[in-house]
Amino acid sequence: MEIIKHAQPLLGGTCDQEGVTFGIYASELQTIKLEIYNNINSDPIFTYTLQREEDSQGDFFYIKVSDITEGVYYTWSVIVEGKEHFLIDPYAYDVVKDDNGKFFNKVVKLSSNPTKRVHIPWEETIIYEVHVGHFTNHETAQVEARGTFEGMIEKLDYLKDLGITTIELLPIFLWNRNTLINRHPKTNELLTDIWGYNSISFFALDPVYMTSQADLRETFKKFVREVHDRGMEVVLDVVYNHTGEGGDGGPIFNFKALNRHGYYRHYYQYYANCSGTGNTLNTSHYLVQEMTLTSLRYWVVEMGVDGFRFDLASILGQNEDGNWSHESLIKKITEDPILSKVKLISESWDAKGRYDVGKMPYPFHEWSDIFRDCIRPFVKGDKGLINMVATCIVGKEISAQNNYSTCLPVHYITAHDGFTLWDLVSYNEKHNWDNGEKNRDGSNNNYSWNSGYEGETNDPYIFNLRIRRVKTFLGLLFLSKGIPMLVMGDEGARTQNGNNNAFCQDNDLVWLNWDRLGEFEDIADFIKKAVALRKSVHWYQIKSDDSLSWHGTRINDPDWSYFSRSIAWSIDEGNRQIYFVVNNYSQSLSFDLPNPRHGWRLYLDSASRTHDKSIPVQNNKYLVGEFSFCVLVDEEGNQMDRLPKGIDPTALEAAISKTIETIPSKEEFENTSIGTATIEEPAPNNNLDIKTFKSLNEKILKDI
Repeated sequence: MEIIKHAQPLLGGTCDQEGVTFGIYASELQTIKLEIYNNINSDPIFTYTLQREEDSQGDFFYIKVSDITEGVYYTWSVIVEGKEHFLIDPYAYDVVKDDNGKFFNKVVKLSSNPTKRVHIPWEETIIYEVHVGHFTNHETAQVEARGTFEGMIEKLDYLKDLGITTIELLPIFLWNRNTLINRHPKTNELLTDIWGYNSISFFALDPVYMTSQADLRETFKKFVREVHDRGMEVVLDVVYNHTGEGGDGGPIFNFKALNRHGYYRHYYQYYANCSGTGNTLNTSHYLVQEMTLTSLRYWVVEMGVDGFRFDLASILGQNEDGNWSHESLIKKITEDPILSKVKLISESWDAKGRYDVGKMPYPFHEWSDIFRDCIRPFVKGDKGLINMVATCIVGKEISAQNNYSTCLPVHYITAHDGFTLWDLVSYNEKHNWDNGEKNRDGSNNNYSWNSGYEGETNDPYIFNLRIRRVKTFLGLLFLSKGIPMLVMGDEGARTQNGNNNAFCQDNDLVWLNWDRLGEFEDIADFIKKAVALRKSVHWYQIKSDDSLSWHGTRINDPDWSYFSRSIAWSIDEGNRQIYFVVNNYSQSLSFDLPNPRHGWRLYLDSASRTHDKSIPVQNNKYLVGEFSFCVLVDEEGNQMDRLPKGIDPTALEAAISKTIETIPSKEEFENTSIGTATIEEPAPNNNLDIKTFKSLNEKILKDI
């Protein structure tokens, strides 16, 4: 091996026919040592200390070594305050660690052969936020490689069947999990960061989701191909606002040793902490911007991903002083010819109180905490929300407050941080004792209601009320005009026992229990029908709301008062009408339906435990149970269109009215405790199930 003079300065480890060029940006160093290894358990085969005077162009240290190629490992080492640190190369595509915790960078040759993208339009997008490890770590997952991408591949057909189009992965970049001093109060085990929001590389995968460290990149590429082959997309949750090096006194992995004033923002002599983790990347600095843009392009072009969700994206839109900048990293992402063509999602705030929802430029789609914080209290029966609820239903809650925003918002009820959907209807208070912070961590502002009892219960009324409210949440999520995001396990009543900040848990508390999914399969069935309806309704694909009308218990008479807790709306597509209604009063309400063209049928009712039936509705009325969400459809092929030849629909309806006394009255209906485990279908006073309709139909035909 020899040093090749006059090489081109290239960052990372770049191989060609002559050898490998090693380059690193280090403004605060005079020397840096390079060591090259055939494998991580052997002695170095090459050692050289780069000098600023001889081996750099400005702050760019680089050297080219002959007779080596891809697959070799290398380390950069520096002395900081008398201690040697082996650094992770910020531009290394693959990083592994030996048994002693020493990081080795691997030389990788890029291939750029991603699979063909499916390019799902935003209007058709259904997002599923998932933690790779938690998804299949539970023994009930019954996969060969639990908690890995390989295990997740075995469950992709499940997600496809659920109606998911876009899988959003919690962070998968190499991260520092040893950021905590908390211990589990029961086991005394030192807790670690499991979610992955403390990146120490923006190119390398963390090996925790792989069966081995041998070929991390190919394992992930296979996962992406399998997703694409099923017509779905992969979006990465990415963290470019801070790193896992923490603040003053935190560990050194790379950036602090190389150029702490360039890579990080500072407040006087201290690290600025706009992220709540001890440091903030200086995203207005050219060095950070170039690294971020190169990283993003790598994940798109080389690894084949379809988009990104940016954690604390406000930081990426700020200048060094923390003020919003229109010449920011965010702006450069939107102008990039590659990145501007993939899905871009923003969490438009930071941890220091900056709130920029509505400010993100096109083509960013923003997380709508407005939707979350409106729908949560509405579904627990709070007043004073009805106008904002209607605004959320048509997907204009962000643009209504800021005309700068033109993209559909990303709607969500729950996310990785906070209560699960089942816990949202099962707990009034957080229960975070297992996190080792004496229940001080996590949000206290959850807009939750336990439905009458704190925690798990066998009470049939409370149990079924919770299921009904979960489905009401899901109905509003999937059938509002926005981009719905479902969190892993919410389709099967996943619980964390009231823990709303489970970032440090990696056990049965957070792992997805697949047996529980089977016990609550009616929730998934509800979602599937909601998704199927959403895909078939043209209103979700267009910006206009001309086909939508608002209603109350009477047609075209919505209750916009402060005290209102219910709203109905209909969409008229000419050959079909769809009627939606949500009732968050503590008693049932009877709603008039628009005049049918073919005949109304019940499509969804959150008060039901089964969703495989389409129930005919007569007399243009429907009784909606307490805390319930319903959808009715009037379309060609409904009951009046299937009458025998010669039967007058008007005569049939009149005859049914004469026999309506056979159907329970409103009082009788309310006394049945709608939604208990013994009731499979709601039985409103003017609603017929299939069996009753058939028997009445036979009687009416004889009378006629």
